[in-house]
Amino acid sequence: MNKKIKIIIGVIIFLSIFFLTLKIILKENNTPQNIDNIQKYTETNKIQKNKKINSILKEDFTTLKTILEINGIKYESETEKEISIYDFMNKLKKEGKINFKDKTYSGMGKLIEEINGIKPNNEKYWIYYVNNKKANIGISDYKINPGDVVSWKLEKI
Repeated sequence: MNKKIKIIIGVIIFLSIFFLTLKIILKENNTPQNIDNIQKYTETNKIQKNKKINSILKEDFTTLKTILEINGIKYESETEKEISIYDFMNKLKKEGKINFKDKTYSGMGKLIEEINGIKPNNEKYWIYYVNNKKANIGISDYKINPGDVVSWKLEKI
């Protein structure tokens, strides 16, 4: 019995020292300074993750396909920044996707005379829309953004 009591007392002392040490270690890790460090680390990680996400989104959306639609047929090309409709059409022309003829009028800018071999007649003229809204300025002055849709239609005026 004497031996069992010594073993029990030894186990109790060992467990007491173990739990006391554990409590001290945990208390040291929960000091305001350590909590601040953990919060700063967490905030820094969040900021880095947000920067990475923003970078990915920026890469994905800085170059978007802009669409030129002529009588229902769509032609696409990537644009990275604001561009005039005339310059966008020239880009498509250089890429071999469309063909058009224009004429410059003083005070009015560029006017389209023919698109893909189709000329206006006395009844119908080329009218353009941007994102389904009829435009009210010339193509050399109208600036479109990446992702816009420009539609040309032969319509009666």
